[in-house]
Amino acid sequence: MTERALTGFVKVVELGSFTAAADALFISQSALSQQIRTLENQLHFTLFQHGARQVTLTAAGRSFYPKAKQILRLYDTAVKEGIAIQQESRPPHRHLFLACQDSVLATLCFELFAMTPELCVEFSPLVQFCANRADVWRALDSGEADLSFQPEYADIAARGLRFIPLLNLPELCFPFNVPDSLPQHVLSLEDALSCRWIFAFPASETLYETELIHQAGKQGGVVIQPGTVTSSAYGLPTLMLASCIYHRRPNFDAVRMLRWGEGSRFGIVTAAHPDETVRQYIDQISQVVQAHQHQLFGLLN
Repeated sequence: MTERALTGFVKVVELGSFTAAADALFISQSALSQQIRTLENQLHFTLFQHGARQVTLTAAGRSFYPKAKQILRLYDTAVKEGIAIQQESRPPHRHLFLACQDSVLATLCFELFAMTPELCVEFSPLVQFCANRADVWRALDSGEADLSFQPEYADIAARGLRFIPLLNLPELCFPFNVPDSLPQHVLSLEDALSCRWIFAFPASETLYETELIHQAGKQGGVVIQPGTVTSSAYGLPTLMLASCIYHRRPNFDAVRMLRWGEGSRFGIVTAAHPDETVRQYIDQISQVVQAHQHQLFGLLN
């Protein structure tokens, strides 16, 4: 029985809907339903009358609901007391520095801090701002920074740094003057190649974007570098492409998601041989990122 499953059960009862509860918890409805099924298997009784159009508790579910809320309150109190005790008796022996070269990646770090107060107590992480990506690599290599959340770039391996993948994230397409026949929400590579491409960050291409450009060239696609578009060409169907990390939780009524390959790898960059403290933090924060990827990035399934 997990705290997440109990929270999901209570939220469904409070909101009266699996859909509303899933939205409130920033997870998919299928993931929430699976949590409830797993909880029922562990409890050995059914919580909801399945198949009904509206959420209806069974007699056992009605009895369990107030007790589930009590368990969650006790759990929350116990965690807060444990953190307070640890902070008093075992303060972190040093700060962990998370290097970022822009506000987008720094915001991601702050959101993770908010999700992991116990890890903040244990590891005392701080954001370290760098002037550019090369400055991040230098800080990691010199030991001034401990880790950095980054898409996968070719210069990571070239600098002798270590890349630890967490998620595969899609490329996003911002449409300009595209025909109505272009599919909504999700595009295949063939769909996207019906338009010319402009990459939002041409000087910062990831390994995935480099391969995309290669594939576009092989199939006759047109890739335009910003600054080279003449005014006479403005009316052409165009997609501006950007890594999902730079437009998290997008509105797919206005933005398309390119579905090709496995997507751009996003993860953590460290020195070649990080110390034990860094490795422990990475192990724990990786689980948080993977468990909350929908909340952090808001992607379509």
